[in-house]
Amino acid sequence: MFTVPELLESKVLSLSPSSDITLKPKGGTCSVEVTFSPQCRIPQFAEEVMLECMGLLRSFFVVQGCCQGIEVSLDQDHIPFGAVVQRSQASRRILMQNTGDTGVRRFKWDSKSFEPDFSISPVEGYICPGMEVPFDVTFHPCELNPDIHYESLQCSIQGSEALTLTLLGCCVAVPMTKEVMNFTCQVRGKHTQTIMLSNRSNQAWNLQPIIEGEHWKGPEFLLVEAHQQNKPYEITYRPLSMNAENKKHQGSIFFPLPDGTGLLYLLQGTAEPPKSSGTIVREVPCKTTYTELLPVSNWLNKPQRFHVIVDVIKPEKLDVTTTLKGLDYMEVPASARKDYKLTFFSYKEGLFSAKVTFRNEGTQEYLFYLVTFKAIPSGPVSTIDLVTPVRQSTCSSIKVENPLPSLVAFTTDCRVPDISLPPQFVVPAASPGVLMFEFQPLKVGEVSGRLVLQSSDLGSFQYDLNLKATAARPEKPLYFHAMLGSSQSITTKFINYTRQRTEYTSKIDGSDFHTDKMINAPPGSQGGAEVSVDVTYEPYQLGESRATLLLSSPIGGEYNIPLFGVSVPPKPQGPFQIKAGSNTAIPFKNVFLQHTAFTYSVENPAFTVKAVETIRSKKSIFITVSFEGNPSGSKMPVTSKLVVSCARASGMGAGISWVYYLKGITP
Repeated sequence: MFTVPELLESKVLSLSPSSDITLKPKGGTCSVEVTFSPQCRIPQFAEEVMLECMGLLRSFFVVQGCCQGIEVSLDQDHIPFGAVVQRSQASRRILMQNTGDTGVRRFKWDSKSFEPDFSISPVEGYICPGMEVPFDVTFHPCELNPDIHYESLQCSIQGSEALTLTLLGCCVAVPMTKEVMNFTCQVRGKHTQTIMLSNRSNQAWNLQPIIEGEHWKGPEFLLVEAHQQNKPYEITYRPLSMNAENKKHQGSIFFPLPDGTGLLYLLQGTAEPPKSSGTIVREVPCKTTYTELLPVSNWLNKPQRFHVIVDVIKPEKLDVTTTLKGLDYMEVPASARKDYKLTFFSYKEGLFSAKVTFRNEGTQEYLFYLVTFKAIPSGPVSTIDLVTPVRQSTCSSIKVENPLPSLVAFTTDCRVPDISLPPQFVVPAASPGVLMFEFQPLKVGEVSGRLVLQSSDLGSFQYDLNLKATAARPEKPLYFHAMLGSSQSITTKFINYTRQRTEYTSKIDGSDFHTDKMINAPPGSQGGAEVSVDVTYEPYQLGESRATLLLSSPIGGEYNIPLFGVSVPPKPQGPFQIKAGSNTAIPFKNVFLQHTAFTYSVENPAFTVKAVETIRSKKSIFITVSFEGNPSGSKMPVTSKLVVSCARASGMGAGISWVYYLKGITP
């Protein structure tokens, strides 16, 4: 009887002949044939062949041998998992052993046959002689089933028969839990809570939590070390939609444990209406269009179309003087942000508040902003530049739009005295109006000012004025013609445009012309008041003279009047009649600018006059000429002439003298 079981198989190791044999005496022989025909791997063996003769056993010979081959096996081919909670899993480990003698062998499990309730890892690989390969078989049932039975799951072995595996288990329901986690936050906000897990087993837990409910998120994996207490797991509620009909969002989180059990927590979420996406306060000048950009985010991974609703909070209703508007609809790409343009305009000062809502009409989800615009006094609408010479008017105009369905009355105000405009200005309904005003400066220079139109309906409109007055052209010139020693007076006129009584100071830059030092001018109306000025030409030398009469006033400005004078030699005057025995006085004036000695001479000795006299500058005297009578005793008139001359005149080489004809009469 062989000691190796494999040799007991038929025809593996056989002897021939196999029946009794007879040996002749004295050297009889018999041939014995040993046949070794293995069908499987047989380890090294040594079997002793015994010979029985006449009841005695004796060792005949020893057969030694072996059969090399493939021998791959599983340490167990039947695995019962027992009960496992639905959506949980349990794992078992088996070993594949290669006890054969030949080279490396490839193995591969039919992984498809394990599905959907089982899985094995690794699925394929290589195993060397003397090597063991561990396999993790996992039972993860999907449906409740009291008897899950997978038979003859095959693993093919290169060059050998396939191995088979049988798996058994049952799937039971998750035990109900009374623990409910409640979450509350605004829609599109978040609320995070922590679940504490404790592992009292001797092996680490590599958990993959199962979260149901689209509004909850948490880490995909969680490692809990062996004997670890209170391992935190954070779960976040981030609702993208509000509760419908006051129904809370429902969800759950299940922690499948390696032993096939699990931990289940029920989740409830309350998504409150969204809070304001922002509160915006802006100060905007009146009459100025302002655009506010409101960022609108799309929280979905698909495009959204929003209906934009602007609800005015304060005042209760906007009148036509104020606009707050934008597009009625806007589209925002998936998971993107886009700016919405909200335009504000107000004619009048005031505080305007509104709620701007962006609503998805399909889901009724929305977001909103609170905006407040404070309309403050506006700056100048524009700047008007005007240039004109003094006392000449120039006009400009202002165009004002009236958006109201009724006419609007404006009061005008301008503190610049040189600006003339009507006190009131009316603009027809829903029409533009044009205000004309006039600039008529009285003094040279530049000045700035402001013109304001005020209305209870449309507020105020302000315009900056840059005004420049240039020097005026000279007034109409005066032309004089007088003999040396005489004078000529001409009355000239100018227009006083001031609205009050004004004093003008006169100044002439030449000694030949004279006028009053102060000129009083009556108040002027819109067209001004005419003022007369007397100018006297009294030459002190022959020839032409030029000068300018400057009339100036701090209020009325300046007037320049050119003066042109022509002085000619004096003509003889007379005759002056003198009765015998009497005298006459002939007026004479020293028109020169300094004291001058004048010489008097008469041709006829019947007339007498002093010979020399010094006269102060610009002083008038009378020259006394006496007539004694006709030397012949006749009553015939006696004629002669008085010649007045001076050294200055002779020094000029012009031979200037004044001749006065005399006529003596004897009664």
